[in-house]
Order: sequence, then structure tokens, then C-alpha cells
Amino acid sequence: MLGNIHRSLYRILCAAGICIALTGTLTARPADVYADSHREFPYDTETMWTNDDVDEMIEYATSWVGKISYASSQNGTDPGNKRQKELKKGGATDCSWFVYHVLFRYGLLEDFVHSYEWGNKPKTYPGAVNIGRDMSEAVPGDIICTGKGKTPQNSHVAIYIGDGKVVECCAGKGVVISKAPSKPRQIVHFECIPTEESSKGVSVD
Repeated sequence: MLGNIHRSLYRILCAAGICIALTGTLTARPADVYADSHREFPYDTETMWTNDDVDEMIEYATSWVGKISYASSQNGTDPGNKRQKELKKGGATDCSWFVYHVLFRYGLLEDFVHSYEWGNKPKTYPGAVNIGRDMSEAVPGDIICTGKGKTPQNSHVAIYIGDGKVVECCAGKGVVISKAPSKPRQIVHFECIPTEESSKGVSVD
């Protein structure tokens, strides 16, 4: 309940163009947000979200399209050290850090989860469950895991945004909206995210 009140209050304040800093002073909403220190909502994977909450997270994730390039987090493959753990306009990151940053900001993750852990190490993402490989079962906010070759280890993750599309950070492209894979290796669903249209708490009487 508190989580939903927090989210509703935040939307009202932002609709008025106001953002209240933790210090209690009024300030503009920061353009650059740091995954290590900034959380829009408290860590909470138990309080049920509304579809509006999901829409807000997806809107935030897609706001980075075209603003962030790709740099691998694998050792020795980023000699220029361009990859950043922060999401900054004009910066670079990889698929794992992009997904982590978005979920951290909205209270779904506490610790970083690498692409190979999604779908393979459920203990690293409490509050979520693997729901198989059928994209017809995916709902906006789910994590889509893919990989290449015969190895069972996933090598890429993206956020499903609905209508058969994902937002992801891809090599050579950066953050983009793409067609969702028809046969992902695993779909991970956070149980606090609604699986169908849910009540927004507005009386229709």
C-alpha cells in the first residue's frame, strides 16, 4: 500500500513539474541518475503494482533510446573504458547494467544481476520467477533472456514493453526498441507486476 501511495504521490508531483529532493529542498529532477545511489522507489518486490506503475517504468526505460551507446562489460573488451555503470546522456553501458539500472530505480532489484544470471540463478533476483519461453505469456516489465550457441548461459537481457517489443542495450546500437525474440531462452516475471489490466483505484460511481 505504501509503495502505491509513494508512486501515486510521485506522479502527482511530477505532473505539476515538481520534484522533492531527499534533503527536503526543491530541485529539478536530475538529468543523470546513478544506479549506485539513486532510487526513485524503495526496494519492494511484494507490494502489488498497478499498470500505471509499469507504464511509468517503461516510459523511463525507453526515454534512453538513442541517448546511450554500447560498451561491453566483459574483461578486456572495453579497452577505452567507455562503459559506465551510470546512465548518462552520451554515455555507454551494456545490456546487464541497463536492465539493472532501470529495475534498481523502481525498487525491483537490490543487487546487480549479470545477463548470465537472469534465467539461471533465481536467487539473484528475489521476488521474480522464471515463467518459461512462451512470449505469449510475457507481460510488460518482464525480463527477456537470450543467448547464442549451445551453452546454457544467457548472453543478453532486455525489458519487454508489450506489443511484441523490447527495450535493450545492444552492441553496435546502444539503447534501442527492438522486436522481441520469438524464442527466448527464459522469461523472468516479477510477481508484484500485474499480469492483466488491474484497477487503478479510481471509483467509477
